[in-house]
Amino acid sequence: MPWAGTSSSGDYACATASQYTLKDLRTKRKGQPVFVLGHLLHRKGHEAAFEVFNDRIALVKFEDGGIAGYDPIELLLPTEIDDKGVAYFEIRSCGDCEILFPLTQEEANAEQEPARCPECRS
Repeated sequence: MPWAGTSSSGDYACATASQYTLKDLRTKRKGQPVFVLGHLLHRKGHEAAFEVFNDRIALVKFEDGGIAGYDPIELLLPTEIDDKGVAYFEIRSCGDCEILFPLTQEEANAEQEPARCPECRS
């Protein structure tokens, strides 16, 4: 199987107003921290690291060494990454559609957090 679509350039990404999921990123870097929403119930809600694309599926690696494939839209970006490279996730549920979404660093530090996901806000 061909392995393509990764880049080792640049830094790891955090959630922004236009980039909330791995799918939103133009450059996906190996090791990118993500929060898994996907279809495997025993992995849902866990943190993982992006490894590579394999036939349009994002392969992610969990701390226990397990690897699973997900649609990149099922992988949320962290709210912030500290100077030691530790990712922090502020995940919220939308008050309208109940989908989970990450807060951006600005939203997490604001006096009032958004109660709705970016799609419901627009």
